[in-house]
Amino acid sequence: MDTLKFFRDNGLIPPDVVVFAKAFQIFIRLQGKDGCWDISKSRHSIFSGFVNSKRNHLFYKTLDARPFLLAMVGKFPDEENQVIVRKHTCNCKYCLNPSHYYYGTKADVRLETNQRKGDALTPDVVEKIRSADEWLSSKEISRRLNIPYQRVRKIRVGITFDSLQNKSGPSTLSKGWDTLDHVLQQLASSHPDEVRRYELDYHMTNEKECPWHRHGTEKHKGRFGHMGECLDCLEELKKGRCTVDVTQFDYRWYWTVKRFWDQVDVRGEDECWPWLGATKKGGTESVAYCPSPVHSGATQSAMRVAFWLSRGFVGKYRIHTKKGCEKFCCNPKHLEARGLDDAVEPSKIETIQLNYVNIFSHFKEANSQAGDGSPQQQPSP
Repeated sequence: MDTLKFFRDNGLIPPDVVVFAKAFQIFIRLQGKDGCWDISKSRHSIFSGFVNSKRNHLFYKTLDARPFLLAMVGKFPDEENQVIVRKHTCNCKYCLNPSHYYYGTKADVRLETNQRKGDALTPDVVEKIRSADEWLSSKEISRRLNIPYQRVRKIRVGITFDSLQNKSGPSTLSKGWDTLDHVLQQLASSHPDEVRRYELDYHMTNEKECPWHRHGTEKHKGRFGHMGECLDCLEELKKGRCTVDVTQFDYRWYWTVKRFWDQVDVRGEDECWPWLGATKKGGTESVAYCPSPVHSGATQSAMRVAFWLSRGFVGKYRIHTKKGCEKFCCNPKHLEARGLDDAVEPSKIETIQLNYVNIFSHFKEANSQAGDGSPQQQPSP
């Protein structure tokens, strides 16, 4: 089933899909993909359509919001599983995170509720009871597992938990987040005015370019995820890419990249690399120039730019230094993108190349390939 069709069939319109997408953007940025997204703690105006009901779940415009949360990541009910279940690991009954819900049965609801209350009966225990040898009595199983006899007997004869699904473990919504990216593409092309009005700035376009894009190539252009990360860079991050090399960038970015690394005290590979450039707010925040396809401003924190220019463009994911680092450390081995689980921690910095010896020859060659013989405008501070 299609996400936009599911919204329409249930009385909502595409701008409502944009509202859900914007809500996802806000919480992914603040809490990550796995945390509880407690709507009662948010004051953003985008949540005005959501209602904390007296029941045990969230409403959107008088409708149960949970089916729409799951629809945003491509999850829909089927003939056997039509009841929405909240995982016992989720502590917020008004949670907006789709990875904390699944379609199951009433038996799943009972089990998750019991586990939330500290019940020892888990899906694994239920499976042990079902698979126990026939010659073992229910009373003996009850004694061994410390589960009340009547509960054991009902499970063995199929009265309770006969349709149980073991879905309470860690969420794996990788395909679901891909579905969200696809929905955002549809919205960006079909309802651009709504997307702009709600500042849904992580949608994909064919014109946006990642800093790693090279003129005349297809990679690193027009492929961005739900947090503005370049999907081509993400593939390199999965391989552990880590390089400080100005020659890896198109000539249009050469001076921007070189200026940045000129303001970093580049030391040994395992040492901290302090930022020597501009700061603000009394020296509590670093400021580095680097235009971004998904940010309105042209300056970012030095650590974020260091990550972008050494490991890959990750958009609005927050960049943090490791514990024990010096203030404003820009060593790419000491940086991590919070919430980006696919990124592989690099074992080494492959290359440190801070000068492009034949940069002017490169300019001439690139201009010749462009076909007009005149230099293209490059990012300038």
